[in-house]
Amino acid sequence: MRTWKRAGAAVPAVVAVALLISAVLGAPSRASAPSRASGTSAVGRVPLPTVTGPIPDTATAHFFGRTPVDIAAYGYVEQEYFVRGTANVYDYDRAGKVVVKFRNVPYVNRIIVARPADRRRFSGTVWTEIMNMTNGWDLDKTWDMSHDQFMADGDVYVGVTSAPNTVAALKKFDPARYAALSWAAPAGEACSGTAVNSSATTEGGLFWDIFSQVGAVLKSRGRDNPLHGLRVRKVYATGYSQSANYLIRYIDAINPTAHVYDGFLIGAAPGLVMPLSKCSAPIGLRSPLAKIADTSVPTISIHTQTDFYMDGGYSRRPDSDTATNKYRLYDVPGSSHSSQYTTAFVPSPADLARIGYTYHYYDCRVPGEANTFPTRYIFDGAEVNLDRWARFGTAPPSASPIKVDAHGRTVVDAHGNAAGGVRTPWVDVPTMTYYPNSGSPSGGLACFLFGHQVPFGTGQLVRLYPNHGAYTSRFIAEVYKLLAERWLTLFDAQAAVDAAADSSIPH
Repeated sequence: MRTWKRAGAAVPAVVAVALLISAVLGAPSRASAPSRASGTSAVGRVPLPTVTGPIPDTATAHFFGRTPVDIAAYGYVEQEYFVRGTANVYDYDRAGKVVVKFRNVPYVNRIIVARPADRRRFSGTVWTEIMNMTNGWDLDKTWDMSHDQFMADGDVYVGVTSAPNTVAALKKFDPARYAALSWAAPAGEACSGTAVNSSATTEGGLFWDIFSQVGAVLKSRGRDNPLHGLRVRKVYATGYSQSANYLIRYIDAINPTAHVYDGFLIGAAPGLVMPLSKCSAPIGLRSPLAKIADTSVPTISIHTQTDFYMDGGYSRRPDSDTATNKYRLYDVPGSSHSSQYTTAFVPSPADLARIGYTYHYYDCRVPGEANTFPTRYIFDGAEVNLDRWARFGTAPPSASPIKVDAHGRTVVDAHGNAAGGVRTPWVDVPTMTYYPNSGSPSGGLACFLFGHQVPFGTGQLVRLYPNHGAYTSRFIAEVYKLLAERWLTLFDAQAAVDAAADSSIPH
């Protein structure tokens, strides 16, 4: 049995963080200068970038995005590195083939690495996250959600700055520390668009090669590898919300020839299709390019109920276990795109104030309260299962999708919770109704993404569960079933059982 203390702590107030925005509309390297390469073949062998660091912190200066979790108490260290290289800028031709528009565009980027201080504790697994850029600053959503799981298992986490708008925020946070960072647009680029979080002078399309090169250097044996001396066995790629849509585009356009990552975890991709560069034509949701491509490495996509609602189910595709198509889709009833738990781990109000971002608390005018559905438990289980799938060929469990009626509307049960999908005791042994959305995006995107929950009254609870034992026996039985089916980790199952036992249900 694993003995582990949760690093996180619940907080009474939560930040109204908007993880989704329709951004799709909207110092130089020593390497060679960029050049036009219109119509040439796409990605080739992935070159290794130059990595410098760790960049030292001082008593008065620290890197942006430092976790508020006391990871030293869990035998971990967290450090920042700069990554320097050249990247191509890609686009689709009229036939839907990926082509290079500009070659060898210099960039300087940064990554955050959290690893065991004792190399003997390293599991061999690395999770590389496309840090979310929607708010205009780096948000390490996957780390926020699963840091306990990563540290318990001895995994390494690497967060990758992923867009020009967040680089601009870093420069504002500490102009001296981040002076060298650069995502400058190549000379001769015709448009001044803002797609892929670009500006008139920057190019977000550099991301695809940057992400490949980060994965490649983490697997390398050179001294530039921030994990030099650790035996890396598998490196996985993940992203949440808009970053998950970046990951889908990476899987479709870059992975077929890059072959860097050993698996993909797509978190809460809400039906937004990313172009390849700021000059690229928009890609519609119903375009063939919007579908997640088949991969020979394991891929798990987790949809919260909010994402299913926003996507309309269009991105659904069947699960598969073939050699060239390893895929799972998990719709999770009751879960919302943004959750109360993860908002405890965002940067401090003081750090956010330095980049001009106001720290907002959840103040949505809806019935009930902020959604507390433990989405992180499903992610923890999926991460463990993805690793087993890639290492040992052990396929993860499957679940039916959320049920819809003939008009595409979500089917709900007698308690108002969605039918189908990944069944959990929070919806099968319910004490409340979960609403994945609150209002509409026009009424405030943050509240819309958080959703809310309305607890049952005492009378309804007593009718469902005459006494506390009636509630806990049903709840615990379903937890053990999920544990046996490998949906939950042992630690999360124990936490769920403890919470149910400590509750006062039905009163």
